[in-house]
Amino acid sequence: MSTTDETKAGGDVTPPPPKKNNTRRMLIRYGPIAVVVVLIAAAVLVFGGGGGDDDDQSGSATINTDEEALIRSGPMTPQKAELEGQDVDFGPRCDTTTGRIMLVSVYAPPCVEPFTGDNGGETAQGVTGDTVKIVYYRPDPALDPLLAATVEGAGADVDPTSADRTIEGYADLYNKVFETYGRKVDVEIYVGTGAGTDQTAAKSDAIAIAEKNPFMVIGGPAQSSAVFAGELASQGIVCGPGCAVALNEDIVNEFAPLIWQVGPTPNQSVQLAGEAIGNMAGPGKATLAGDDATKQQDRVYALLHYDTPDGDHQQVFEDFKASLADNGIDVATDIEFTLDLANAQENARTNISKLKEAGVTTIILYTDPFTPASLTKEATAQDYHPEWILGPNTLMDTTIFARQVDQEQWTHGFGMAFTGARGQQEDDGAFKIYEWAYGSLPPNNTANVLEPPLRTVFTGVHLAGAELTAESFRDGLLRYPPSGGGPTEPQVSRGEHGVWPDFDWGGTDDVGLIWWDPTATGEDEVGNAGTGMYRYALNGQRYTLGDLPASTDDAGIFDVDKSVMVFDEVPEEDRTEDYPPPD
Repeated sequence: MSTTDETKAGGDVTPPPPKKNNTRRMLIRYGPIAVVVVLIAAAVLVFGGGGGDDDDQSGSATINTDEEALIRSGPMTPQKAELEGQDVDFGPRCDTTTGRIMLVSVYAPPCVEPFTGDNGGETAQGVTGDTVKIVYYRPDPALDPLLAATVEGAGADVDPTSADRTIEGYADLYNKVFETYGRKVDVEIYVGTGAGTDQTAAKSDAIAIAEKNPFMVIGGPAQSSAVFAGELASQGIVCGPGCAVALNEDIVNEFAPLIWQVGPTPNQSVQLAGEAIGNMAGPGKATLAGDDATKQQDRVYALLHYDTPDGDHQQVFEDFKASLADNGIDVATDIEFTLDLANAQENARTNISKLKEAGVTTIILYTDPFTPASLTKEATAQDYHPEWILGPNTLMDTTIFARQVDQEQWTHGFGMAFTGARGQQEDDGAFKIYEWAYGSLPPNNTANVLEPPLRTVFTGVHLAGAELTAESFRDGLLRYPPSGGGPTEPQVSRGEHGVWPDFDWGGTDDVGLIWWDPTATGEDEVGNAGTGMYRYALNGQRYTLGDLPASTDDAGIFDVDKSVMVFDEVPEEDRTEDYPPPD
């Protein structure tokens, strides 16, 4: 792995012929809902936005959504062998019982027949007969010091050296256990040259990265993700997980198959939120409020939602209101806010005053992980005790950030957990994989954010076949069967698997339900001991669209006996065999 810290873009970049100007307008209008920010090692999701300045081009191509046809057209897998009636030797790293590679994760992809022969050589930009070039972007925390300090204060590791070693460790491991068809996936780290809000730097960085001629980019600048992703996609470079975490589906379709995301798309998130909130906090008394007077009132809803100064999130906000209306909820008041750490408390004072004066009993939050702290503290200061319902959110479903809020306020409501319930750190996702491979926990405590984008990239390459292109990478991800869905491992799929009513460009499919216990003690997601913990309802059960419980009672909200904070042992649904690590 090589590391660069290049600060200037140069040279001529010739894009493909221009397409319609409407893509530029969509980028400006929508922006991403959330962008994974690997703040050196502290990977923190924050909201992003902002549009491009040039006409953007699409890499769109016809998509084969027939699952059987996709399997037949791809590399030899157990599913393909069964369809064709063949007896295939899938090699020593295949678990023939599960049909998946020997990786200690429920997300291990199906085995493929070990590759021999000619891989086609230079099948795409950034692809040779020997390598696949991936650029992993990470920001420089010195350029965004307030955000860096806030993240570090929450307990996340901000050491760049440990982050790089963690990324390198997973890349080395995955080059051994995934089939890469005679090529090595070469991951190069690029250090960003501007703060997350600096659109000029974002575009300059994208151009500089494009000059490296990579096949794909992972990660991107925080609040300028659309500029960054749009520039890369316009030059035919795959914008992989973290490059644009949650762009609106109109933009993803326009650039298909060049933009990929880790979590659900914003369009999917608001569908899940509308159903969950409508079922469990529909019209009626505000019984979850924090004072007796409010509990006796009929619910009056407010939607408190993030946006950028340019209104990049307006369309998703409208979609969210429509989803709530479809589920019986009329939003009486809506207040938008921006992520402004320097003025957070002053803004909270204004917004809480508006909510209180409007007689709002129930606040639905569409939020980043920082704003709720100032909002809840200001609510207490103003003797205001509403219901709090955590809707689509970015890491506000984690204990590490929930400990920053007013603890009494946060007990009066429930939320949606897009992240899975937790096990012991050594049993938890990326931590378990690293310890299995190397005999120790990863060098950086944010491994559960650093690792998944890499695994997604290797999965797409593994199932793409020898001729690696943007289109075959897409087909590889679409061939991947729905996986996970247990308490600690959210379900992941893409394409058409009967999970969503429309084509699925997102990553995760499901959601859990949580509430806050201010007296519980334990470790947060990065190992810090403290007081206050999320409880996962019904022992972490997760739900896809159309299957959410009909009431808080059915959901097990506030039922301590049927909840879990941290699993002592890996739940049965999420267990894998303890395979020998690769040599």
